Amino acid sequence: MFKPSEKKSQKSHQLINQIFIEKVEDADKYTVVYAYYMKRGIFSQTMYSYIIGFSVPDKEIIVIPITSDTNESGDAINLTKENIQSAKYGLQGDVKIKSDILEKDLRFMVPGFTPPSLENAYVLPILQEDAAVKFKAFIKENL
Repeated sequence: MFKPSEKKSQKSHQLINQIFIEKVEDADKYTVVYAYYMKRGIFSQTMYSYIIGFSVPDKEIIVIPITSDTNESGDAINLTKENIQSAKYGLQGDVKIKSDILEKDLRFMVPGFTPPSLENAYVLPILQEDAAVKFKAFIKENL
């Protein structure tokens, strides 16, 4: 499978970090990753994109929904061990989080990299293999 170029990945990292810093106090204590979820329908598919920040010492996750063109972002959602009912990985590698403060379950993937073929589906081109491994370990060990 092909990976995005280093140049495109750096641009994506700059973008998600900039948005995260604007939305979150003490942003430097979080590891920031890009996540997405593809909801498939019978005749269509819908893409959801997120900026995820996680802090191992605080056992905390910040989720910021972003639009496909990354021009807009939603409010930061602060998920802690206290308000997360469950967080687990599914068979397809997606994370499913149930929380008291969410209207519905949150699902997303934190990929090691996004294939260039998904750029047409408004997925950011990004390389984040080390951070994706750390995030998976964070979910399994802390939540």
